[in-house]
This record gives sequence, C-alpha cells and structure tokens, in this order.
Amino acid sequence: MSNNVHPDDSPEAPHRQWNEILQETRVMQTGIQILAAFLVILPFQARFTMLTDVEEILYVILLVFSALLIVLMLVPVLVHRYLFGQRLKATTVLLGHRVVKVVGISAGLLVAGSVWFVIQVLVGWPVSVYVGGGLMLATLFLLVLLPRLLTPCGSMPESYDEG
Repeated sequence: MSNNVHPDDSPEAPHRQWNEILQETRVMQTGIQILAAFLVILPFQARFTMLTDVEEILYVILLVFSALLIVLMLVPVLVHRYLFGQRLKATTVLLGHRVVKVVGISAGLLVAGSVWFVIQVLVGWPVSVYVGGGLMLATLFLLVLLPRLLTPCGSMPESYDEG
C-alpha cells in the first residue's frame, strides 16, 4: 500500500506554511517600503510644485495606499503575536495567506500606479492613460488571472480557496 499523506496534512505543516508566509512577506515588504520612501520624498523635490491638482490627488492616493500596504503587512505578524501559544497556528496561517495575496496584488497595482503617475508628470495625460492603463491591466492579469489559470481545479486545500 502506498502512503497518500499529503505534506500539508502533517502536524508540522502549519509551522512550515507560516515560515513560507513570513518569507514572502519579507520579500514584498522591502519593495513596498522602498517605493513608499520614494513617494514620501517627492514633495521635497523642486518639480513637485509644478503638479496640477489632479496630479497631486493621484500622488496622495499612491502615498496613502503605500502606507496602508505597509500596515497591512504587519497584520499577520501581530495576529500571530496575539494568538501565540493558543494552538491557533492554522488560523494565523489562513489569515497570513489571505493578507499575502491581497498585499501581492495591491503591491503590483501600487507599482503600476506609480509608473502611471511618473509618465503623467513627464509626458501628460494622453500617453499616461494608455501606458498606465495598459500596465494596470497587465498587472491584474499577471497577479490575479494567471495564477488562477495555472492552478489545476481542486489542487488547493478548501481553506485556501476561500481567500
């Protein structure tokens, strides 16, 4: 007889999954923080005073969005800290899994939005709408649709399908 135990069914699985989530979070956090830092220093550049009202609104949206992403990335770690020692690792892993998916997609949109903003400031609305809009669509395809297209039906655990 063959042993059909899936590695994710082992008692160690939640700990391994949590470590994977932390590693994924570290990778994304660095990029998001660097992009947020660039957004934070923009108002101190001489050319920033030449922005139109619409460009300033777009900038504020990107800045606030980057700050929210940084805070959102802290959620799994703080939930883990609050639930530590209560034998709720599976709950922490599920929350972490969902947050990492949301942050990953949102980080892609933040990058696309930032490029859109830069192109808008450099060459104006007509070009930026096409390039930025195209980049947004490409980002959504790569980060939302492509993973779903590559995942065979029924290959993910039920608890992961919900998030």
